[in-house]
Amino acid sequence: MTTPGIYRRVVRRETHSSRSGIAIVIAVILMLVFAWIGVEAVLSALKQPALLASPKDAAVTVLAAASAPVGLLTAAGAVVAVIGIILIVVSLAPGRRGRRGATSDRTAALVDDRVIAQSIAGTASYAGDVEPSQVKVSVGRRSVDVDVTRTSGRTADVRGIQQAVDDELSSYDYRPSLRGTVRMSKKGTVA
Repeated sequence: MTTPGIYRRVVRRETHSSRSGIAIVIAVILMLVFAWIGVEAVLSALKQPALLASPKDAAVTVLAAASAPVGLLTAAGAVVAVIGIILIVVSLAPGRRGRRGATSDRTAALVDDRVIAQSIAGTASYAGDVEPSQVKVSVGRRSVDVDVTRTSGRTADVRGIQQAVDDELSSYDYRPSLRGTVRMSKKGTVA
């Protein structure tokens, strides 16, 4: 494998999270359920009292669930469906950490999204002639949202701030690339 290929692999590994955490949690829950079912079956075979419910009682309860009120069955079905949809989405959606990567022939670089947000906040603060505390930046997968609170009595040029943010973002060579959106607050702060 070539060095740029290794760099791309390292950047991919560091910018995406694995699914092992959720898989381990689900596996532990399933092991506990099956262990409980096994203990209940052994206790039932030994004619001992059940811990929670004997297998016979549990089977009768499950089979009698069809005669339960429709609202209760609908609610239970909806809960199971939501859990299933969440598990499907978690398993198929790419896990992403708050980092960006850039590679070249000689090196790989990783930058945390908070560092990008701080840099963009400084640029917007300088371009808008406002205090850094008046700029809030959030970095998404492909977008950067900049919220600027103006200072009362001063005018702030939104286009100038947008141009400065766009210039800053275009100087970055990170994947995926970022688009900036600047919003000016209708309220102002007193300086």
